[in-house]
Amino acid sequence: MKISEVFTSIQGEGILVGTPSLFVRTSGCNLRCVWCDTPYTSWAPEGEETNLGPLIHRLRVGTAHIKHLVITGGEPMMQHDIAVFTKNVRTIRKHITIETAGTLF
Repeated sequence: MKISEVFTSIQGEGILVGTPSLFVRTSGCNLRCVWCDTPYTSWAPEGEETNLGPLIHRLRVGTAHIKHLVITGGEPMMQHDIAVFTKNVRTIRKHITIETAGTLF
């Protein structure tokens, strides 16, 4: 997966507002929205291709106390290994939220 950044914060949107969360921000987007709040993941995607093994290990060990994972972007559904990633995350019992524009399936 091409990842722009991984960080912890408090979810600020939706029904899980206030929940401690781990954010995985993917890089790359099929849209060019003028209001985009993360143009560095869309207009000129920044980030590195990340091996899933170390990322899953970080979720399993380094952030075991955080039960909510937000996969955001960019557009997470552009990542060729998003299904493999989420399947692995489910095995470590994380609640997953994927923030997507919904234009790709």
